[in-house]
Amino acid sequence: MTVPALGCAAAGGSTLDEGGTASAVVAGRTYAVDDVRFYAEFGDDGHFRVEGNDAANHEKDCLPGLGGGLALYGDVPGAAHSLADLAGKELPFEFTGDGDDFNLCFVGTNGLLGVEDGTVRITKVEGNKVSFTFTGDFIVYDGEGGESAPTRATGSGVAHGVN
Repeated sequence: MTVPALGCAAAGGSTLDEGGTASAVVAGRTYAVDDVRFYAEFGDDGHFRVEGNDAANHEKDCLPGLGGGLALYGDVPGAAHSLADLAGKELPFEFTGDGDDFNLCFVGTNGLLGVEDGTVRITKVEGNKVSFTFTGDFIVYDGEGGESAPTRATGSGVAHGVN
């Protein structure tokens, strides 16, 4: 999945070559996430995206034709003009359900997870590093038309802001 790099005003200003790390817990199983990045656009139609790869399965698909990892996205409050303005904020995230989109997808989850109700909390912003936690109720879509009852998933990590 390709995501355009969104403008991200960060204190410190430099872009880091490597992303951060995170973990996600789905149905009691922990999945490692690497190359975690935080993309943001501020202003009237501001939005964010926290994105990373399934660390244990870079070369494997979580579903046929669909790479895995983490992709949490939603709106940025209009009053936020920089990463620093997001510190301490709890931001709802969404799931579009479009084609190959997902919020969580790991080899072993038996499908892609799309959030029904979830939030990302920005716990700290230090320069270009954004510490976060997330929690939500997710539906698992098996890629063949089947879906599960909501399942709880949580996670945390440090993403690197992308300018």
